[in-house]
Amino acid sequence: MKKSIYLSLFFLFVYFDSISQGCSMCRGIVESDANSGGTGISSSINSGIIYLFTSTYILILIGATFWYYRSKKNISEIEKKNKIKKRVASLVD
Repeated sequence: MKKSIYLSLFFLFVYFDSISQGCSMCRGIVESDANSGGTGISSSINSGIIYLFTSTYILILIGATFWYYRSKKNISEIEKKNKIKKRVASLVD
């Protein structure tokens, strides 16, 4: 499992330029703005993309953290119930 994660991260960093093309509309606007000497819209688009990118992954991270601690709590509750069942079973025998 760890091997596949490391391998995918390696390919992400190696082939970053080829997979980070963006939409053609945004790229065209930024290139035309950069060719005309302006920096207004290109920096705004980049800031917007970064905001959308980070906010999505922050929400996913919060959800995953909540799920992890919630499942950890459920597992501990199940283990407690199993211990009680074993104690009761040993008393009955």
